[in-house]
Amino acid sequence: MRTQLLHLFAIEFRKRKKKTALITVAITWGTLSILLLMSFGRGLSNAFRISFKGLGDNLIMIYRGQTSKDYQGLPKGRRIMIYPGDIALLSALIPEIELISPESNDFFTITGGGRETNRNVCGVGPSFQVMRSMIAESGGRFINEEDEHSARRVVFIGWNTAKNLFNNENPVGKTIIINRVPFTVIGVMKKKLQSSSYEGFDADHVYIPYSTFSRIYTQLYLDRIHIQPKRREDNQLVERRIRQILGRKYRFDPEDDYAIGLWNTVEQAEIAGKVFKGIEIFLALIGGLTLFIGAVGVTNLMYALVKERTREIGIKMALGAKRRNIVLQFLLETLFIFSRGTFYGTAIAYIIVRLTRLVPISYEITGIQSYLLRPIFSLDILIVFLVVLGTLVFLSGIFPALRASRLNPVEALRYE
Repeated sequence: MRTQLLHLFAIEFRKRKKKTALITVAITWGTLSILLLMSFGRGLSNAFRISFKGLGDNLIMIYRGQTSKDYQGLPKGRRIMIYPGDIALLSALIPEIELISPESNDFFTITGGGRETNRNVCGVGPSFQVMRSMIAESGGRFINEEDEHSARRVVFIGWNTAKNLFNNENPVGKTIIINRVPFTVIGVMKKKLQSSSYEGFDADHVYIPYSTFSRIYTQLYLDRIHIQPKRREDNQLVERRIRQILGRKYRFDPEDDYAIGLWNTVEQAEIAGKVFKGIEIFLALIGGLTLFIGAVGVTNLMYALVKERTREIGIKMALGAKRRNIVLQFLLETLFIFSRGTFYGTAIAYIIVRLTRLVPISYEITGIQSYLLRPIFSLDILIVFLVVLGTLVFLSGIFPALRASRLNPVEALRYE
């Protein structure tokens, strides 16, 4: 019986090649649209998430500020500075802190490889590497504890700075001059995506031990303190404790948001994550609507076929065909149309995604292709798509099939 149904289905389908071809194209386009939109949406969301971590993951930065409230007899408008001693104080009183590093910076003239440039030179601690996602290229390293303890004249440089000074040569082990002081290059930063920054992007900066910076450039205060809590969920607690401890030390109201600057990248990343997830869902909905239009076309085609084949259905039922045989035949035709369109659309979408990922990405800040040219064709996207598709297949085929199976054989045989 199943073989006969398949044979009848093949015969009927060949009779309507032109009609089904247009619907197949619609399903192919809908499949291609939803998979590409979901893949590019996932890729965009993932790329922005990575670029946000380019500044640092789970990071709190403390800046100098100015009071906006009177406090304990002191007037508002006082400048609040942060100093190296605050590092030990915060580390001792806030056990939730995992890593902490000072940072002071200034712009200096740098000479190396026969070239000269003006760059932001930052004095930082060894833990700065982990907090700020600074990975050295092969053959180099970041500043370590011994460099900091001995105030060595070593330097870690961004890849743009390395390219500007040394072109395509390996700068590791070579000497550069920073404000007339010689430094040995110990590493070059590996390229990374970065969407957030302060005073320029990491690719253009130069990093030396903080102890070296403070001795050579005699800056008593810090520009920033970088803190990484042990757990992401502790970020707000750490932020409150920072305001309380420094408020007691420098005598300002802990509720005064302007007394010290705090940049909590955890909160920023969570907000951005919600935005990107919304974009991903929005693109998927657009693709889903496109596929739904194709499903409506299939439903209309099947209803038209029921009307066109009323007499044929009556003959089949008069010869003993049961309702389930009629339902199965129409569902099988619907499934075949969807399957063929889905296969073509999925294959084309997969090829486009794979070819797009072969395009070299740019790590330049203005290189939007770094975000758009990394679509992700993942298993969960395919599963979600197949669930949606299965629902549309059932809804598109079941109602026309039920209508066909409920025809009265006698009335169907009289239909012209």
